[in-house]
Amino acid sequence: MYPVERTALVLIDATNDFIADGGKAWPGLREVCEEVGTVPNMKRVLEAARTVGIQVLHAPMETQPWDYGPWKHRTPSHGDMFHAQLFQAGTWGAEIHPDFTPADGEVVVTAHKTFDAFHGTDMDTQLRQRDIDHLILCGLTTNTCVDSTGRDAVEKGYHVTFVSDAVATFTMDMHRASIDLNWPRYAHRISTTDEVVAALEELK
Repeated sequence: MYPVERTALVLIDATNDFIADGGKAWPGLREVCEEVGTVPNMKRVLEAARTVGIQVLHAPMETQPWDYGPWKHRTPSHGDMFHAQLFQAGTWGAEIHPDFTPADGEVVVTAHKTFDAFHGTDMDTQLRQRDIDHLILCGLTTNTCVDSTGRDAVEKGYHVTFVSDAVATFTMDMHRASIDLNWPRYAHRISTTDEVVAALEELK
C-alpha cells in the first residue's frame, strides 16, 4: 500500500501553542482533541513511521510580530493569530511539542505562515529530493492547515492520505465537515490511525 522509500509522514503544527497545556490555542482545541484522541493517535502514527523507517517531516507554523496585523487582505484566522500572537518565533509556543521532538534524520520544514505547509517553505524540495510521492498527513488543524496542505499536495501530484482521528480543530462540526464532505472529493485515502498503523506494520 505504501512504498517504504517513497512514503513520508508529515506532522503539521504539532507545536506547544496548539497541543500543550498552557498553549494559547489549546483551550479552544482541547475538547475536540480529547474526544477524537488526536494527540495520542498522532504519537501512534509517528511511532509506527519510525519503526518502519519511512521519512518523517515536521511542518510547524512560525510567525513574527509584524505578520498579519498590517496585511491588506488578512483572513479572520490571520486576525485571530495576530491578536493572540500565536506561534511567535523564539517563544515556547512556537516550539515543537516535546512528544514530537524530531529524531535524527527527520526533516523540520521551513516554517509556514499561511495555512498551506508547502507555501513559502522547502517541503516540496525536501520531498522531491528524496523521491517521495506518498504523504500521510496528521496534525492541526483539520479544516485549515491540514486541509490546505493536503489539497496542494494533490495538485502537486502527490498521493495523499489523511488520518482522520490524528487531526483536530476548534469545533466538531468543522472537523467532521472536512472529513465527511471535503476530503472524499480529492484525497486518495482517508484512514484511521488503526488502519494506517496496520498498513505500515505490513511494510516491516
